[in-house]
Amino acid sequence: MDINKEYNLFIDELLSRAVGEFKSTEQYNLLKEKLERMDCDCETMFTRDVHEFATECFELILDVGGQEEQYVYRKGFQDCVWLLKTLGVLA
Repeated sequence: MDINKEYNLFIDELLSRAVGEFKSTEQYNLLKEKLERMDCDCETMFTRDVHEFATECFELILDVGGQEEQYVYRKGFQDCVWLLKTLGVLA
């Protein structure tokens, strides 16, 4: 395995652990409950077609948010390494 693949696996694992830690917080539980209530409200307030459209929209928003999360996490990691090198902490 080349160094880029290993680096990507390493970053993916760190992100996965961070997400797992977040999902064990009270903040996540509150947000999850709110999303579940919104979904129930959509089911009761919207027609089937509108509900399906809203579900597709929410899924797309969550997917884009996840991709943004990955990008920002990787960029933050790179910026941290750059900063530590600049400060002389890393060679």
